[in-house]
Amino acid sequence: MSSMVVRFPDGSREFRFPEKALQEGDPIWHDGARYRVLSVTSDDAGRAVVTVEPQSDDLGDLLRSEEGSVRLVAIE
Repeated sequence: MSSMVVRFPDGSREFRFPEKALQEGDPIWHDGARYRVLSVTSDDAGRAVVTVEPQSDDLGDLLRSEEGSVRLVAIE
């Protein structure tokens, strides 16, 4: 798979597929915000479809927000 679709609460976007396949519960980082992967499925074209939800806005979480997160790279 070369790309994946990520379904954010405010809409879907397409990204390059990361080296490590995403799994449920993984943290990801995009546009200054941290999200948690809820599910990973496939569409009819064979692309991964990843549904995410925002992570907590707790101060401790924000200070560690990039730690261990997969950074998404947009398809240009």
